[in-house]
Amino acid sequence: MDAALPIAMRWLHIASVIVLLGGIFYARVVIGDLARGFRPVAYWAIGAILASGIYNFVSKTAVSTNYQVWFGIKMLVVLHVFATTILYRGKKRLLTGIVIAGAIIVAISGYLRWISLPR
Repeated sequence: MDAALPIAMRWLHIASVIVLLGGIFYARVVIGDLARGFRPVAYWAIGAILASGIYNFVSKTAVSTNYQVWFGIKMLVVLHVFATTILYRGKKRLLTGIVIAGAIIVAISGYLRWISLPR
């Protein structure tokens, strides 16, 4: 039972990222604009990402300097995605930027996961 909360938070984090980036990718590639109904969903996803991400970070034990540097870079890109999503006003180019930044975040996250695993 000790693993229930960490697993739930990791699941919430990943599911929220899928909803946010998947919705924006769909809007960019298929629709060409962000649907009005998606905005509240995006806000909920951002909130869930923040809550679960803070929990995941605080629950980590010792991490290396390399991890901290890449985590900081990831957070800067995440802030870009959040701000652009919140401030979006109909420019297709902004959706492209969010999709590219989202791919960069996923790549950095994969690297962070790899360097944090025991060898």
